[in-house]
Amino acid sequence: MSLDLPLRFEPDTHQYFTGDLELPSVTRILSEARIADFSKPWFTDAVKERGTLVHAAIALDNEGALDYDALDPQLVGYVDGWRKYLAESGATVEHFEKAVCDRQTGYAGTLDVIVVEARQNGPTYRTVLDIKPALYPSVGPQVAAYARCARQLYETPVVFRRAALVLPGDGTYFRHALTDATDEIVFLAAVRLFHWRQAHV
Repeated sequence: MSLDLPLRFEPDTHQYFTGDLELPSVTRILSEARIADFSKPWFTDAVKERGTLVHAAIALDNEGALDYDALDPQLVGYVDGWRKYLAESGATVEHFEKAVCDRQTGYAGTLDVIVVEARQNGPTYRTVLDIKPALYPSVGPQVAAYARCARQLYETPVVFRRAALVLPGDGTYFRHALTDATDEIVFLAAVRLFHWRQAHV
């Protein structure tokens, strides 16, 4: 069965497959349900390209392979904001840019980052973070979708916190906790609607 095969991501077309079965992406589901509008001005080609470069720079920084002195000046503020978040939160990165899926529900996506955050004199906990240049209304359902998939990365049950990490590009950050319990319900309704349309429309 295709669902039993490993998840495969095709970056050129932004498609996810198990065997020959395509799983729709989280962003496609949100877009077709009109929960997110990726045609708005902040989703121009230039903005998408910058987002790709920011994520690539942060990925290199996580691996200790970033040549900071040679970094494009337009990206420096984003990397600085990321570093500031790590330093102030005490967070450590467990997964970054990880392709994940929910095989039974029928979708896939690439989560930005899972971190272990530690509070002073308090418990540590895992958080699914989505890195954004601004806070979009659709981020709650989007991160809830990734958090459902992220549970499969661990052998024992994990309860995640969810948050958006806003990096405006000026060396600062803003961590916005996502606590709306209906986020997952909204996304699952969007998945059901997507698959119903695929079968009936």
